[in-house]
Amino acid sequence: MQPWMLWMIVGLVLLIIELSMMSLFLLWIAIGAFAAGIVAIFVPIAWVQWLVFGLSSLLLLIATRPLARSVHASVTTPSNVDALIGGRAMVIETVDPLRNTGRVRIGSAEWRARSDETIPADSWAEVTAVQGATLLVQPLQEESEHTEDSTE
Repeated sequence: MQPWMLWMIVGLVLLIIELSMMSLFLLWIAIGAFAAGIVAIFVPIAWVQWLVFGLSSLLLLIATRPLARSVHASVTTPSNVDALIGGRAMVIETVDPLRNTGRVRIGSAEWRARSDETIPADSWAEVTAVQGATLLVQPLQEESEHTEDSTE
């Protein structure tokens, strides 16, 4: 088998793996293998092919690393309990740090709540953190802007 065919097969295999992983890492190595395959057609010297493969892969990795980071960073969105942080919760049982009591409702879910200050029932609170199955909350300052009918 010709060396250029081997480079092309390696490039195709790496490209297929990249398409299944979507990591933007193997793509540049696959392109490096394709470049080495093209060089192998004209230059049958093995070390030249390896040099082209290594340099092209390395340069593409370095040049596109910021692009790959921005693509992967934009996909990340909070999910599960992390999505609750910054949200508003209705206090259904007074949050009292001295008595260690308090419950809040977000949507249809009820959570145990803690705070550094007392938050009365039937008021709004903002979720600042999640510790296990407990939400850390603080009183919502802009309560007049967020009033809702609580006919439950």
